[in-house]
Amino acid sequence: MTRLNTLLIGCNYDDCSMNPGTERTCRERHASLQLYFRKAFVGIALTLSIQCLPVQGQETPANAAAALQAKRIELQPQLRSNPFHEPLHLSSRQENKRVEGDIHAEVANPFAEVTAAFKSAATVCELLLLHLNVRACHPAGGAGNETVTLALGPKRALTSGELYHVTYALRIEAAGPAYFRATMRAPKGPLGTRDYRILVEAMPIGDKRSFVHMGYSYGYGAMAKMAMDLYLATAGRAKIGFTITGRSPEGKPVYVGGERGSLERNVMRYYLALLAYSSITTGSPQEKMTARLRKWFALTERYPAQLHELNLDEYLEEKYGELAKSGFPMK
Repeated sequence: MTRLNTLLIGCNYDDCSMNPGTERTCRERHASLQLYFRKAFVGIALTLSIQCLPVQGQETPANAAAALQAKRIELQPQLRSNPFHEPLHLSSRQENKRVEGDIHAEVANPFAEVTAAFKSAATVCELLLLHLNVRACHPAGGAGNETVTLALGPKRALTSGELYHVTYALRIEAAGPAYFRATMRAPKGPLGTRDYRILVEAMPIGDKRSFVHMGYSYGYGAMAKMAMDLYLATAGRAKIGFTITGRSPEGKPVYVGGERGSLERNVMRYYLALLAYSSITTGSPQEKMTARLRKWFALTERYPAQLHELNLDEYLEEKYGELAKSGFPMK
């Protein structure tokens, strides 16, 4: 907090130009403060994108499976008619200093392949590394006591001091032939964010399809809110999510922005990572990773207004470098 306090003290940003003697120093502090919060927000936004809704108390796997099936029946109208033009429903909420969201989808991947990514911390890392902002992922622990530590940062290669590390506890809560549930939890994140959770549920639809639920939530305090607001008023002001909140005078859709928009972009990126991971099942480790990286990029390009950040060559170059540093050479 020392650096932040230094930036905040002694500079009224609205009056910079009215004090010629201190204008340069004032504006330099203003720019530094913006950069500070932009970097901080990257950690917050990316951490929230993989955290998920609370596990449902002491609910048994049988009851949870029944609830998931009931949800699929309830969402049939939305799954059959939506802006995604596929059986997918995305929702998000923000209230009481928490941001929450859910994706429910019917996917053309067998149940065993969909759930394989969450069977261990190592496979979870392979999936999460597809996201362009996950710079490293380190699994640890043994069965029943596994953790995943992520290094999160901007989409380009970083200098030291710009990464945020968050460690999650991975728990497999149900792994039967008709229902799967895994959770990941982290008690804290950057700038006072807290109580990060992820819930992944799946059930088979016949032999070749699955119904998937990814839920997420996180809590935040005043410092995190300040960082988010500044980022969203500057570098992130034009970024949008997927929920349509209205129509322009010309009749075009108006999409949600702000924190909900950021959350929706990132949960979609992780959902697409699950699709990419589970659709590639053959080849050497390097061949599978390369195919999954290319598949993930192609899937994100379906939604360029929300998800496009790099071209394919730039994305692969970044990822190959990260994987090589992690001891997983791709070339």
